[in-house]
Amino acid sequence: MESEFIIAFKEVLREQFVDKHKVDIEGLGTFEVKHREQHQKRYDDGKIVMLPPADVLEFKSNIRISNEH
Repeated sequence: MESEFIIAFKEVLREQFVDKHKVDIEGLGTFEVKHREQHQKRYDDGKIVMLPPADVLEFKSNIRISNEH
């Protein structure tokens, strides 16, 4: 069962994304809604399809992983 905090946190995130606001979570990264225009996609078999415009959620991590031991 999800905690009350997680349920409330997800609802706040959803509201921010619906309003197309950027959400920065310190120490984790940034979520941002980006609009993609209608475009064509060509498959390896030569088939071409039109993809409709869409708003998509992008995430950019602030976490840096070091290979130093």
